[in-house]
Amino acid sequence: MKKIVLSNNQIQQVINLRDSGISWVKIEKETGIARRIAKREYDEWAAKQSQRQLEDARKEVVAQEYRMHLDLLSQMANLLLDSLVIPHPLTDLRRADEVMWQFLAKDIYQDQPSFGPRLGNQQRDKRVIRMNELLFKSLRDHTERKVPWQVLDIWKGARDSCVKDIEYMKKEIHEVFTNILNQESELKEKLDNDYMNSSITENIKKGILINIWLSGITGVNGQVTAMKGVSLAKKGTSWVVFHENALAEINVTFDRESPSGNEWLARKVSDISIWAIANLLKLKSDLIQKMKEEVSKMQESASQLEAVLNPLVLRPIILKTQCDICPI
Repeated sequence: MKKIVLSNNQIQQVINLRDSGISWVKIEKETGIARRIAKREYDEWAAKQSQRQLEDARKEVVAQEYRMHLDLLSQMANLLLDSLVIPHPLTDLRRADEVMWQFLAKDIYQDQPSFGPRLGNQQRDKRVIRMNELLFKSLRDHTERKVPWQVLDIWKGARDSCVKDIEYMKKEIHEVFTNILNQESELKEKLDNDYMNSSITENIKKGILINIWLSGITGVNGQVTAMKGVSLAKKGTSWVVFHENALAEINVTFDRESPSGNEWLARKVSDISIWAIANLLKLKSDLIQKMKEEVSKMQESASQLEAVLNPLVLRPIILKTQCDICPI
């Protein structure tokens, strides 16, 4: 028997009636369509409707997941760029592997509530690292044809070499300063007796290092200067400024002698520091030039990555590419 097919108008009439709560018997009487046929057509329509709703729901979930994927990749790129910093001789002598580990350990999922159940509360740190490793691979996959990722290895090598050279320079400063101090018996005696429990000699060596770093490596010239307090709060106190661009914490203060004694100490420390810096800049010129090149490599590598990982450039690249964990 040939299957009876209802017109669109008939199907819509059945749908309207059935959705209004009308029984199949009454629908048959009102439309003249056998209730068996009306029910069959309605059930087929309902099945298709459910499938469309399911597909729409899936599309919405995929869209939400993709937006989150895009946002996380952008955050990952920004976090990487923020991590590519030049070492600081006093506060940041991390090796490149430690920098990268800290980068991958950063929890960027705090503002993503849907990631809470996925990460859980136990061993969250390890799971964050694993998630970030996958996300970082995703970032590289999306941008492999646009980003010169080999420059990241150049940055790592330059940072490790620079840190190693800073540590070597610190040893050289210690040796030079110790030799000078041994020849300056009066100065050594005063520092040993009056500032025995302080770290003043270590701070002087740090000041010398900062001056060499700023003047010799980064090219920001600055002279070591002995200062004398003239205000009511600082009168009688003297101190040494190792570089005008260095933090005030680097300054070495003398306040345990008479005003003239404090001034003498500041001038003496300033003089020997200037002498030490001049000699180190001369004797270690090859090392300083090497460190300048290492800093330049780090800056150039970071600039090359930033040119493509900038959000305005990165997002269109991601939208045109696909990775293994893309939700589409």
